[in-house]
Formats: sequence, C-alpha cells, structure tokens
Amino acid sequence: MRKPTTALAGILAGTLLLAGCSTSTGTGSDTTTTTSDDTTTTTTTTTSATSSELTEVSYEDLDVKDVDLSIDTAGATEITLSDSGSTGGDGVTVDGDTVTITAGGTYVLSGSLSAGQVVVDTDDEDVNLVLDGVDITSADTAAIDIENADEVVIWLEAGSTNSLADAADATAATDEESDAPNATLYSTADLWIAGQGSLTVDAVAEDGIASKDGLVIESGTLDVTAADDGIRGKDFLVIKDGDITVDADGDALKSTNESLDEETAVGVVWISGGSLDLTSGVDGIDAVNQVTVEGGELAIAAGDDGITTDGVLRVADGTVDISTSVEGLEGGVILLSGGTGTIKSSDDGLNVSSGSSTSGSAGQDAGTMGGGQMGDGTMPERPSGDMGGRGGPGSSADGTTTDTTMDTTTTTDATSASVTTADYSTDASSTDATVTTVAGGGMGGGMDQALEGRYLEISGGTWYIDADGDGIDSNGTATMTGGTVVVDGPTNSGNGAIDVNGEFTITGGTLAASGSSGMLEAPTASGDQGVLTVTFASAIAEGTAITVTDADGDQVATFTTGKISQSLVLSTDGIVSGDTYTISTGGTVSGTAVAGGLVLGDAAAGGSELGTLTAD
Repeated sequence: MRKPTTALAGILAGTLLLAGCSTSTGTGSDTTTTTSDDTTTTTTTTTSATSSELTEVSYEDLDVKDVDLSIDTAGATEITLSDSGSTGGDGVTVDGDTVTITAGGTYVLSGSLSAGQVVVDTDDEDVNLVLDGVDITSADTAAIDIENADEVVIWLEAGSTNSLADAADATAATDEESDAPNATLYSTADLWIAGQGSLTVDAVAEDGIASKDGLVIESGTLDVTAADDGIRGKDFLVIKDGDITVDADGDALKSTNESLDEETAVGVVWISGGSLDLTSGVDGIDAVNQVTVEGGELAIAAGDDGITTDGVLRVADGTVDISTSVEGLEGGVILLSGGTGTIKSSDDGLNVSSGSSTSGSAGQDAGTMGGGQMGDGTMPERPSGDMGGRGGPGSSADGTTTDTTMDTTTTTDATSASVTTADYSTDASSTDATVTTVAGGGMGGGMDQALEGRYLEISGGTWYIDADGDGIDSNGTATMTGGTVVVDGPTNSGNGAIDVNGEFTITGGTLAASGSSGMLEAPTASGDQGVLTVTFASAIAEGTAITVTDADGDQVATFTTGKISQSLVLSTDGIVSGDTYTISTGGTVSGTAVAGGLVLGDAAAGGSELGTLTAD
C-alpha cells in the first residue's frame, strides 16, 4: 500500500504540498512495512461464490442448449383467446378462461382474456408459443404459466404488440417451498424469448418474467414493470440482444441458484448485446456467482447496487451507465478488461467485497419469494433524484457535505521530505482547513487485512466514477495494467478516492483519482510508469484545472476537478518513475477528455505554477 510522505503541513493555509510515496502502513508513530509478492490470485474451480476463492466461468460452462429459433408456423395450432369463448385445436383444452396446452408443438396465440390464463402442461415436451397480438390479464398471477415442459420458446411475431398482466388485486405467493407461480410470465422449464415483436409485462404481485431453470433473451422488445424482481433466471439469465426496459421495485435482472451440487455453472447473469434500461428499487443486476457484460448498452438507476455479485464481475465490452446507486460495481472479484462506463454512487464506485451480498437475497429462486423484499416483506425505497445522501461521514441526507473539515492535527515529528510550496488561493473557503499528512502512516486505509482471493483487476476499458464514498475500494488487492479510470471521489475525510486493504500495483493504463486527503492512498508503481501523489493544504474548488508538466516543458495531463478536492493521484504512460514534474493550477483547458475531467497531452493555457515533485 502506498501512502504519501509529506513534510509538516500547516505551514500556510492555502499551501500546496507535493509529495512522493512510501510503502509504510500503520497508525500513529508505529509503522510496519508490508509487501506482497503476489498481485494475482490462483484459484480453484468452485460453483459457489461463498468459497474463499473464486473462479470465472465461461459461457460454455453455462451449458446453454442450442435451440432452433427459426419458428415455422406452417401447420401450427391456432389458439384464439376470448372471454368465455377461447378456441384451440389438437393439444389444447379450454376450461372457462383457462387455456391449457397439453402436447408439444408450435402454437400461434392471438386475442385477449380479461381474467384468464394460458397454461403449458406437457410430458416434458418442447413447446413454441407464438404471440401474435395477445392481451392477457390473469385472474390472479401468471398470465402465462409454464408448469411442465422441456424447452419453451416465446416467439414475438414481427409487428405484433403483446401484453401480460396480473390482476389488479393479485397477491404474492405465500408458500416459499412450492413451485407456485410467482411471476406474470412464469416457467419451470428452460425459457427462450425471441422475435421482432413487443411484449409488455405488468407484474402487480411479484416478478415480471421468471424461469426456475435458465432464461435466454435472444431478441424482441420487452417492457417489464414489477412489484418485485423484473426478469429472473434461477440457473442463468442470458441476454444476447433486444430492447429491454425494466422498472422493478426489487432487482431489475437476477440469477439466484447458488447450489454446490450443480454440474454446470449456475447463478450467472451474462449480457452480450441489446439495449437495456434498468430502474430498480434494489439492485440493477444481481447474480449469486457471476455477472459478465461483454456487449450491449446498459443504463442503470438502482436503489442499492448498480451491478452486484458475491462472485466474479467482469466487464469486457459494451457501455455501462450507472446514474444512481449506493455502490456502482460490487463483486468478490472485479475484472475490467474493456468497454466504457460511468458510475454515480452514494457509497463506493468499485467495491471488491467480502463476498456477502448487501441485498441479502442470494438464496431466493424463481420458485420462491423474490429477493428484492426486505426481511419484513416490505420493499426498500426506490431511487429518486440525486442519491448522494449515503456518502458516509461528512454527508447529510440530501448528499451535501456537512463536515468538510479534514485532519487538522499538527505534528512535529514527521519525517522531513523535499517539497516545494507555493501560495494558492481558492474560492472553496468552506473547506479551508489545513491538512496534516504524517510521514510513514496516518489515516488512509491499508490498515485492514486483505481478504484472500478477493481482488480488482483493471486491464482495459474506460471508466469515470463519481463517488461520495470510496472511488475504488478493494477489501483484497488491486492491479492495473491498462485501461483508463478517472475518479471524482469523496469530499469527506472518512473515505478516499482509493481504498485498498492489500497491495495496489500499477504497471500501465491511466489513473486519475481526486478527492479528500484524510484517507489518501496511491498505488505502487511497478515498472517504468510512475505515480504522482499531490496533496493540497487547502481544498481547491470544483472546476479547477490541475496541470502536470514534465522537465522538457511538455504537458502530460490536465485534470479538472469535478468536486471540491484536496488530493490528486495521477499515473499515465507519460509519467516516468524518478522524473520531476511541475504542478500548475487554474489554466484554461481545451481538448477532449478521455474520461471525466482528464485531458492527456497539451491541454491547458495559463495558470499558476505551484511547485515540483518527483514521481515514484
């Protein structure tokens, strides 16, 4: 763990402190040096995220069956739905307003039921349901109830508009151990949804769409509103394409099977394409064992975590925009290897957790009560407006900073360091406190034991994080070899832009992390690429440009603060360990930002030179 080593602060209010880094950790005057020879984790195969070591599974490990989606309606059985007058052919029985399919095959459904249901009850046969202008409101829950089948395809006929809804007074299932339907579109069999039509689901009682086995969305336009979870596949939820909108009081997307006895991977959400607009009262995406995003465009507004898993979370491609969350991305292991993303969080932006889900819903499945409910059966509050009110110490309920005074303790036994100081005035008078950073320790993370098998690995992608808590938080270790991460971190001293319990090493990529200085941490430079750690004796205002220039007079980067800030950690391929750099502030910035307020290269004109420091 790297910590800034600075000379005695408090020389002058409004003074910049430029510092290198040490590898010491500890508190008070007692320090211990901790090193780690291992920056990667060797893991063994497991099917449960409750294990101390986690292994990423491949798509093949899900054992998703190959299903023929070229639906041929020639010779299909037609079912016409009508209150007290539904009709069907071979393999169909009608009992009042309950239409039951009893044999495998292809069925084309049209028409409406105002208090009815379509049931699939076959002897483990394959069934294709072609929805071509269907409007079903159930007498209770489960407008479509797939009770027994092998594989079922819901095909949305091109140009068709279809809708499924619970009754207005529908109630949630009370028997958590049964296979009683708990979704408006419910299946005990593997389920596929595809086609070029649209489907609207209004789940009054519980989930919108749920499969007790696997659920694959190949295409189609889906609009799901749910009193609990939006779309749930117990074994797995795979989204390959489609235009999907979910507004759920529980989790928007979910997979819940945590069984240790499965021969294939379970409890996985896998997204490879599509356009997803997810609004949730709890988590945007929640999977017990793994979440993989390798494509698609995701927009998430979450009441709790944006994307969470007790296991491995990987973003390899696609776009992820988390506009509201408590924690943005949370997992036992987080792997960022591609894609682009933005995160707004009232707590941590990236959080490598201990492996215990904050929603407490891991054990629920499609045959039980949904996981979005609280212990007393009530739903948590849905996101509304700015969710900055969970920012930890120093934040009020409306997200404004109420305690901007950082560490003002003065010390006389700090190790001397070669620093250059210069006067600097700021409009941020509300945070005009003098900060003391004690050499060889002080506040700032790295004091907790790193959890075995938990780590953050950044090798690609571009991310901007606006966090009221820690920007990057790992209860294990962290490595960065590529990609771009820009953090506008906390304004209170109880959190830091970077907080890693174990070693955080950087060998490549671009990192800019701005925030308070009370818990300041920086990564260890492991190679030629260096790290600059800049602390300010007085907080500087939002919108202030901080420019780094090398010894040849070439600008390396300019970072414009997105919040009041008292520190900046910067590492790019233009910063070389051992070289000296000049810090300036207040210039006029031009050029295109790579993420947040970070512009690489020659970008600033004017400004005031504050001093120099040497990169670690």
